[in-house]
Amino acid sequence: MNHAGFGVTGWRYALLWLLTGAVVMACQNAPKTDEPEVINQPGFPLTNPTRALVNTLEARPLWSRLLTYYQRNSRRKSESVLQYGEPFILGLKDSVLTLAENYKPQTLLYINGKAASMALLAKLKMNYVEDLFILHQFDGIDNPDPHPYRILIQISDRSMPLLPGRYQLMALLQASAISDHPLGTTHVFTMNKLLEATFFGYKNVFVKRTKNQHLKVQDEYINDIAVFINGIPVDPKEVETVHVREVDRLYTRERPFTAWMRSKKRENRYALFIKTSPKRAQRDSSYYVFSPFYSGDF
Repeated sequence: MNHAGFGVTGWRYALLWLLTGAVVMACQNAPKTDEPEVINQPGFPLTNPTRALVNTLEARPLWSRLLTYYQRNSRRKSESVLQYGEPFILGLKDSVLTLAENYKPQTLLYINGKAASMALLAKLKMNYVEDLFILHQFDGIDNPDPHPYRILIQISDRSMPLLPGRYQLMALLQASAISDHPLGTTHVFTMNKLLEATFFGYKNVFVKRTKNQHLKVQDEYINDIAVFINGIPVDPKEVETVHVREVDRLYTRERPFTAWMRSKKRENRYALFIKTSPKRAQRDSSYYVFSPFYSGDF
């Protein structure tokens, strides 16, 4: 009896071993893929044609959002969702939406999920814009889309509430119509780079050179600039006392729109920082200038 029972148990173990081996072989022979399956999660309910189209575009490879604005509703309250990044291709000027000129050939417009003429952009009323998305195809890819930018707008049949996020969106678009860098930008110049920049009249250096090789704030910045020389705030006119040879470093900054697109505690849009080395301006200085952009006598 014991021998018979042992035989049945042995067959059970043998059958279990065979089944385990079959499962292992099936797993090994299963088709492999180099890329995991990715399920796109839009982050918002697909409650209108514009959101559905955004979801469809983002399901394609190599597309991302440059700007996201939509209203999120809950039982307790409504709030705006606003996310953005450069480049900024859309602006708002005198309550009219405008597309930056150099992006027009590369951009398609969709209103309520349907392709629309770019001429309609100027006819839209901002207070009726419910959702706004700007998508961009990544640069430097093979076979790029001839229109790598998409503007998608959902228009409501009623005026939208002025939530805080909508105010910020409008300020951002207004700043984008004024500035190429509404989030701000900074540039650094050594003396030699400064000589080159002032020789060619670059705008991002904020200054120009006079005939006697001193600096002067460019006219277009003079009324909205904060100037610091060696860390001390000074009147912009004081820049004219600085000889170009004295400059050790010159920093220029356009501040973010949140600093200058406001009525309370507004800051100057531009800032200029000059660090000097006065001995360089002396005729007996051992610091000589070798630059094709400098015509001074020493």
